[in-house]
Amino acid sequence: MRRFLSLGLLCLMLLGTAVSAQAQSSSSTPDDQAALALLTALDVDSYRDKGEAITAILQSDDERARDWLQALLDGRLQRTDDGRFVLVLENRGRDWPVAGALTNEPLGEMSRRDLDRIGINNALRNQLRSAIAVVDLYSPNVERRRTSADRLLGEVDGELAETLTPVIADAEDEYARTRLAQAVAIYRAEQGEMAGVEALTGSLHQRARVALGRAANSDDPVVAEAAATALAGIEQQLKINRGLETLYFGLSLGSVLVLAAIGLAITFGVMGVINMAHGELMMLGAYTTWMMQQLLPGQPGLALILSIPAGFMVAALVGIAI
Repeated sequence: MRRFLSLGLLCLMLLGTAVSAQAQSSSSTPDDQAALALLTALDVDSYRDKGEAITAILQSDDERARDWLQALLDGRLQRTDDGRFVLVLENRGRDWPVAGALTNEPLGEMSRRDLDRIGINNALRNQLRSAIAVVDLYSPNVERRRTSADRLLGEVDGELAETLTPVIADAEDEYARTRLAQAVAIYRAEQGEMAGVEALTGSLHQRARVALGRAANSDDPVVAEAAATALAGIEQQLKINRGLETLYFGLSLGSVLVLAAIGLAITFGVMGVINMAHGELMMLGAYTTWMMQQLLPGQPGLALILSIPAGFMVAALVGIAI
């Protein structure tokens, strides 16, 4: 009787194991299998193969691609001893909280000794930054798209230039489209192409000037002359801008000194004495303006408008009190 019971329990255990394995296999969708193949391609020794795997992830259109790329850049994409890929949520202490790379569900804490980080080099770091910037170009957040476009300035290569060409044509935001066009133009100018030099003519961006400087040393005399002419025009525009900036700051500082002089003159004309407290009251108005900007850090325009009546009120109240 005991032998039959033992055989029955053994059959039940084997049946339960088979059902569990079948359920786990059926729960793995084709998308997850493709994603697992993408992550597995990163777990190799060759940095060249890792670069190709990063490109494959970028072209996969998977919603989780950005999280994987960012985790790989931050050193948080790691593999467990049993072959699972996890994202480290916080790498402090001996035990780190992790989440599944495929499901993004918390898996609790794991010892850091049981995790193997996927290593990258500086070339892959640059590739990852560019890849993340490309992914962010499709973000619904306008600020993220603009930040991504700014990040690509000076980071575009030949393959990325071809990728960005349709993105520029489909971009709805004018700022992002202009920045992406400049990023591609910088690459083309550095390669000695006339189209890149013509596109950067008049651009005051630092990366654009660096690219034009390299194009000015091109072996093609036509491209070198055009780049030198563009650089000369940019330098002239920068001189004009610096002159206008100096004039603006001079007028601003001069207006403050004129106001102080007028106040002292009026005080002397009415009272017959020079009241040096006039300058102190002006400083109170300046401190009031600074305080309004601290109270409204995200609204500089509103803070400036409100600081005008607030400065007058504070100066008036202090003047009455003293």
